[in-house]
Formats: sequence, structure tokens, C-alpha cells
Amino acid sequence: MSGWRRTVPAVLIFLIASMPFAYFQVGNLVYTQAAASSPDCSGHAARNSPAEFSVELWHEDVATVTHQKNETLASNLQPLWFDQWDNVTIDVPDEPITLAAWVMESNASSPWVILVHGIRSCKANHEVLIPAAWLHQAGFNVILFDMRDHGDSTTEDGLVSAGQREYRDFLAVWQWIQDEKGTAPENIGGVGISMGAGAVTIAFEQEPKLQSIFLESPFSSMGTIIHEELVFAGFPPFLKDAAIFAGKVSSGDDLVQYEPINAMADVGDRSVFITQSLEDVRINIHHGESMCEAAQAGVNEDGSVDCWFASSGVAHNDRDREGILSHVTLMLTQPDEYRDRMVGFFESSIGKPDAVV
Repeated sequence: MSGWRRTVPAVLIFLIASMPFAYFQVGNLVYTQAAASSPDCSGHAARNSPAEFSVELWHEDVATVTHQKNETLASNLQPLWFDQWDNVTIDVPDEPITLAAWVMESNASSPWVILVHGIRSCKANHEVLIPAAWLHQAGFNVILFDMRDHGDSTTEDGLVSAGQREYRDFLAVWQWIQDEKGTAPENIGGVGISMGAGAVTIAFEQEPKLQSIFLESPFSSMGTIIHEELVFAGFPPFLKDAAIFAGKVSSGDDLVQYEPINAMADVGDRSVFITQSLEDVRINIHHGESMCEAAQAGVNEDGSVDCWFASSGVAHNDRDREGILSHVTLMLTQPDEYRDRMVGFFESSIGKPDAVV
């Protein structure tokens, strides 16, 4: 009996002492899987360039989809291919990060728009090349770049931070345009796609001179995203805090230090456009809707907030979750309206381009 009395407390002490380690290990597993980057740009870089790009969205194993590829913009992208562009590199101030970028300049005196891709993607993704082409054809100067840990830019640690570090990449490009092209900040806008929208929105909060942002399928809170993904995958929601804690320990990233929705309180006299497919479940539609509501509450009479939520009509089942292909698809299924809304927004917020020379 005396041996049993000694063993039980020892086991309990061991279990209690090991709980923080187990908590971290489980959280780190969630964090590293969610934050992993894709060195090959999820295949986009090998397939696409400004000279010729395609849409990789409808896979062969998809059984049900309401649109066929030939019923969307994806059927003929050739009119959007670029004849020329420049490769440039941009250093992020005070960091060992160099960004790879494509520059398409229409007219030296025209406004500029910066386009930012999503997670595990890059500047070679059709999701930024298509809107870049529309803006360029309307006379805007455009620049697409790879965020750190993506594409041809510097690999820092192979992990993304949901915009917490990447917003500094956007601001480095924003400053480069001012320094190299002599453009005033009020004539520079930004487009953010999915996670890129998070980076652009955080930059909008941190830099009051950033005049105008267009957000496609934005998330309002990374904490909420992690919670929703855990629930969908069947894991206990309390692991959200474990994942956030692991991020702080493993990489120093606080994934919820800056939450995009907080930036919407500071719209003021600036301009914001938010769009998202109603069927989107990769980032649920309530994120875009709450961002819109917050922006409308945070704008004054000199600013503007426009929101466009519509059905893309694209849906299929992915692990019993319907609509996964509706993420960032309005530009494919309703291209004319998407183009006109985007071009009109930037013309009114950062200025109409001069004639192309």
C-alpha cells in the first residue's frame, strides 16, 4: 500500500507538469499546418506569367459544379495577357526581406494600384493577374508582388502570419512607388485577395495616408477563422488559443495582434470597397458582411464605403462542405460587373488615369 501511495502522487505530478508541453505541441501542430506557405506557389508560378495565364479551379475530380469552365471568363483569357512588363525587386526597410515584383506602367502620371495575392499563392495567380489586366487596360499603373515566404521573394521562415508581418511588405511597395515613380500617396490604391486582403487592411490601419483599398473575400478576424476551421475539422475549439500561443512561441507571430475588422473603424475620409461571393465557405460570408458594416460605421462624409455581395453560382462538395469553389470566383462568373465596379471605384478614389501613351 505504501508503494501505491507513493506512485499515484508521482503520476499526478508528472501529468500536471506535462500538460503545458502537450498543450503547446497540439497547438503547434495546428499552427504550423495553418501557417505553412507553399514554395511552389501551389503550381501557379510554373504555369502562369503575365504573357500567358490560365485558371486552375475546376479539377477533374469535381463531380458537381453549376458553371462549366467555358461558361466563365476562364474560357478566354487571352485578351487580358500582357505584352510587356518589368521585373523589379523591392527591399523591405530594416528587414532582410527582398520582394519580387512585376510592374506594368501605362503612363508615368497615372495613379498606381498594388495587387496582393492570397495564402500559398503568388503574383502568378490568375486572382491578381485578371484584375491587374483590367486596371492596366483602364489606364492605371499596376504592380504585383510576392509577399515574403511566397513565390520569388525572400523565404523568411516558411510560415505566413495572416498579414501580421506581410503588411510591411505592402507598405514597402507603397513607399517604393512614391520614391521611384514620384507618385503622391493619395494616388495609390491597393487590392487584397483573401489573406492578401488581411495584409492590405492592416496596412490601411497602420498608414493613414493609404487612401483607397479594394478587398476581395476578406477575413474580419484570424481568431474567428481558426475557430471555424477547428470546428469544421471536428477538433475542440479551445485549440484556437493553443495555436495562437504556439505561434507566439515558435515564430514570434501574434496572429491576432492586428485584426482586420478593427481597421474599418478608421476609414474616415478614405475609401474602401468590399466584395465576396455569397456561397464562399473558404472564408464565410459573414466576414465580408461584418467588415462592410464596420466600415460603414467608420467612414465620414468625405470618405466612401462600397460593398458588393453576389452569387457566383459556383458550388460543389468538398469534404461535405458545399461551395468551396466559390472563393474568389465573382471575377470569373460576373467579370463585366466586377471590372466596372473595380475600375469605377479606383477612378473615384485615387483619380482617373491619363491617356495611355
